[in-house]
Order: sequence, then C-alpha cells, then structure tokens
Amino acid sequence: MSEGISDQECIRRLHRGEVEVFEVLVRRYQKTIFNLVYRVLGDYQEAAEISQEVFLSAYRAIRQFRGDASFSTWLYRIALNHASTRRKSIASWQKQTVPIDVVDPVSDQRLEPGQAMEQKETQQRVQRALNSLEPHDAMIILLRDLQDVPYDEVAQILEIPLGTVKSRLHRARQALRLRLAPYLNGDRSEQ
Repeated sequence: MSEGISDQECIRRLHRGEVEVFEVLVRRYQKTIFNLVYRVLGDYQEAAEISQEVFLSAYRAIRQFRGDASFSTWLYRIALNHASTRRKSIASWQKQTVPIDVVDPVSDQRLEPGQAMEQKETQQRVQRALNSLEPHDAMIILLRDLQDVPYDEVAQILEIPLGTVKSRLHRARQALRLRLAPYLNGDRSEQ
C-alpha cells in the first residue's frame, strides 16, 4: 500500500470498497490522534483505548464523510468527541490531570539534573493551570498551541466561526497567563 496517496484518494478508494486503504490513514494519523486524546485524558491506557475507538468510529462512518472539511479535521472532531465523553465519565469518580509532556518523553541529555527537574516542575504547573480552565478554553489551547492545528481547522473541529476561535483563544491564553502569573513573576511557591 502506497503511503504517498492523498487523504482524498484514500477516501475515494474506501468509498469504492477498498477497505485495506484505511490502514494508510491509520498509520498517517495514529500518533497525532493518540497525542491529542492523551492530552485530554492524561492516561496512557485510556488514550490507547479511545484512539482505537476513534479509528473504529471513523471507519464505520467513512461513507458519511462528505469532504466538507479535510479528513484530518473530521478525525480530530471524532477524537475530541470520544475523549470528551470519556473524560466526563471518568470525572465523576476521579479528578483527572492532563500531562502536557509528550507520551514517550525523550530525555534531554543536555540538561543538568536540576534543569530537568525545573523543566518538569514547570510542565506540571502549566498542566495544573490548564486543567483549571473551562473545558472549552483548555480544548482551544490544546488544539491551537499544543497540537499546532491551524486556526481555520480549529474552527471546523469545534464548529465555531474563525473570529470566535481567535477571541476564545485570546481569552483562554489570558486566563492561563493569569493562573501562571505567580510562578512567572518569581513566586515559586505552590499556587
């Protein structure tokens, strides 16, 4: 199976019944989707399970994909819906935290142990601040700032106008900055 074929060609071939081409899309997007789901849920096992559900749902619904948005946007929307649903069910019995460090962190050998510890502490503070935001504010920061999804795709994924994305992102960044202000201003005590 050629990895060089476009998403659109994969979709056309899937619509013609060539189900094996779905594997190309899975390989192309599995890390991105897993990372997004992991950042929402904060649990490796949960993220692995939900990521599989995302691709299964996409496969089952591929005939309904009309191409109004890009395949990646459509897949992000499915992933966010699944992750949000799971997070809500988990939240009823457990307070979740969502680590922002990568799933398989590569140890930066250039950092001294003290620097590595400080970097980890900073990530934890940012994560706590992010977790304290309203869910829609945290989601927009996750998509735009941590997943680097373009503004227009964020608008399509969240089904809101582009101007709303920009204003919500601005507001969410301000809220995050406010929560991090004591740390950023030199107060290293716990928030």
